[in-house]
Amino acid sequence: MLFLFVILAFSVTNAYLEDSWAMFSSERPLGPKCVEIPSNLSICTGIEYTQMRLPNYLEHETVSEAVHASKDWESLLRLNCHPDTQRFLCSLFAPVCLMQMDRAILPCKSLCMAVKQGCENRMANYGFPWPEMLSCEKFVDDDMCIKPVQPAKETSGGSPPCSACSQVATYENLVDQFCRSHLEIRLSAESTGCPCNISTKVKNEKFVVMASRQSDGNYLANLVLPWKKDKNFKRAVHQFQRLNCQSLGREIRESASKRPHYYEMRRHNTGRYQLF
Repeated sequence: MLFLFVILAFSVTNAYLEDSWAMFSSERPLGPKCVEIPSNLSICTGIEYTQMRLPNYLEHETVSEAVHASKDWESLLRLNCHPDTQRFLCSLFAPVCLMQMDRAILPCKSLCMAVKQGCENRMANYGFPWPEMLSCEKFVDDDMCIKPVQPAKETSGGSPPCSACSQVATYENLVDQFCRSHLEIRLSAESTGCPCNISTKVKNEKFVVMASRQSDGNYLANLVLPWKKDKNFKRAVHQFQRLNCQSLGREIRESASKRPHYYEMRRHNTGRYQLF
């Protein structure tokens, strides 16, 4: 009787351990596999493919690991420092999955260089150096890499499209552009003579314009956007009067992690003109 009890207890314990190990390791792949890109991997929302390869370039073996690590990069994406930022980040965190390929498809060196050139200085302004793990020397340009999007075609007049016209109304981009500009004004659509191809939905629609003063005394637009009423836009405008640009890096980081925001209530007094 005792012998049967010992056998039964061993069987139950063994089954429990097997189930526990299965629960612990079920998400960890034995080898490369394709999984659906989860909705909470927000840096890849709207990317042109639906399945990602695990492990990824950053050696994340599970979706949870990739999602957790990607949170630190959401603010960089919202800075809008380069149009290919999402393509580059997703090629690292959620690389496109083609099971017929025996290796991951990595970003081209040219893609890495383009994003680095567009974002490195803006990151450095707020104390974020370009990380060594994303050194562009680690990538190559070949036929099987993720290439940058082709540059936008020139307009019929022969000049390239204005970058100020392609800005996004994220909190991070608005406050970053504010700190990089010398002039912020609000204008109506009829008074701007704006070269941007922006359709107006209402008569006398208002626009926010931010510009930097050039050495010749003229101003070069950094941002042209319709005035919005959404939460993030209002929050950014509200902070313009009290924003300390020297601590902007911390504030952007806190915005990404959704921690309570703390702002030093110091007026930004550097010869800035504000007409709000």
